[in-house]
Amino acid sequence: MVLQPGPDGFYHPANEDEIRALIERAVREGRKIRVRGSAHSVNASIYTQDTALPAHDEPGINVFLDRLRQVAFDDERMQVTVQAGCNLGRDPADPTQTSTVENSLFYQLDRKGWAFPVTGGVMHQTVAGFIATGSSGGSSWYSVDRNIVAIRLMDGSGHVHELRRSDDPSDPFFAAGVSMGLLGIITSVTFQCVPRYAIEGKEITATYKSCEIDLFGDGRDGKPSLETFLRETEYTRIMWWPQPGVEKAVVWQAGRLADPPATFRRKPYHVFPTILGKERPSQIAASVLFRLFDTLNPPGPASSLGRRFQPVFKQLYKVALNGFLASGIKGPQRFRDTWWQGLPADDRIDYHLIPTRFHEVWIPIARTAEVMATLREHQRTYGFAATGTFPVEIKPTARSDFWMSPAYHEDVIKLDTLWFARNPSDPVADYYPQFWELLKPFDYRLHWGKALSGDVAYLRKQYPRWDDFMRLREQMDPHQIFVTDYWRSHLGIAPAHSAAGHS
Repeated sequence: MVLQPGPDGFYHPANEDEIRALIERAVREGRKIRVRGSAHSVNASIYTQDTALPAHDEPGINVFLDRLRQVAFDDERMQVTVQAGCNLGRDPADPTQTSTVENSLFYQLDRKGWAFPVTGGVMHQTVAGFIATGSSGGSSWYSVDRNIVAIRLMDGSGHVHELRRSDDPSDPFFAAGVSMGLLGIITSVTFQCVPRYAIEGKEITATYKSCEIDLFGDGRDGKPSLETFLRETEYTRIMWWPQPGVEKAVVWQAGRLADPPATFRRKPYHVFPTILGKERPSQIAASVLFRLFDTLNPPGPASSLGRRFQPVFKQLYKVALNGFLASGIKGPQRFRDTWWQGLPADDRIDYHLIPTRFHEVWIPIARTAEVMATLREHQRTYGFAATGTFPVEIKPTARSDFWMSPAYHEDVIKLDTLWFARNPSDPVADYYPQFWELLKPFDYRLHWGKALSGDVAYLRKQYPRWDDFMRLREQMDPHQIFVTDYWRSHLGIAPAHSAAGHS
């Protein structure tokens, strides 16, 4: 029986045989085939066409692996093998409404007494989607990449590859770790786990002057430099608000509590101030305010109304944001939590209320002071045109051996320039290009699931194994069924009939 798309337009295979049938159909009919994870990445990077959901008459084959969520434990090795469609945590936006806390990987690991060494800022991603985009957490101590043991995927000819970590840096395993879905469809991943732990930490909001970190220098007045802080802190993330008249940093940091007792009591972290114990009222207020501010936001072509009211906008913004951040200045927020509920610190944000677009540059951590000073000077020169109204999220990530990881062979500082998605301007056209040009001297790489520059020549120079990856991609997907227009343009992939195969 031929697998048909569901009412949502997606194909929902239940096993590898059905995935193979879809791949063979894509080859036979000259279609593209792509897999949706949690749709946390840029839409055009996910689907066969630039659309939020596939249409029934769309020529591409859009796949959803919600029927592949099984988890298997290897007690002897403390390893877990997870089918690709399993979510790390519950996905509240799962269109099938089958993602639950109980069938999530992190919940099952914690019940087993195991853990991941680190998590991302949110945990609704699927296992395959998380690793395929090179996603990571906020730690230079720990890495998910290093704990991936095996990847099972089906290539563009329907052949299954069981790729396992080895000592050979040229092993295809290291290409499959961050593959953007271009080598094949991942069906399962095996991870090396660690014993369960808890975390304990604090968050402090500070002005540049009162911050316990020298944000822009090499360390002074007994303060560590930002690079030193990122290297020496187990888990951290900083929300940097560089706007004129604001200039504050919200510093979140945590460390492990090994072997938490059965009587361990959570004291969860709150992203937003609570009202009657709830964060939602603050998120609603923030959504309304950012909608108002971004109607008059200077970046990009401003309307005549926007130009007229910019002075008023700037004053209102400074007053409102400083008031919002004031609660954090009164004293540190202290928290303690389980590893899987505490490390994804942004998981409590309602992205329907505060929709966000992302642009993340990864820069060698040794250049932290230089890049921060460069950005600060740029912001002070151009004001809101260089800061927007959202913060810059700062995190460290440990080096990776995966060829296309933005952290390939480098500990990095990640700078995620956030953008309120209801802003009428287009950040890819009107905002992000200034950073792509400004930061070129720092040899940046970009997060593959977030906004990309389209500067293939520049990005190619940053990845020593770029050409090796492209050659392997040609072998594993000779018909280019996984190569959409989006990936063709952003990676410079020539059509399949070309002998070059890539630019």
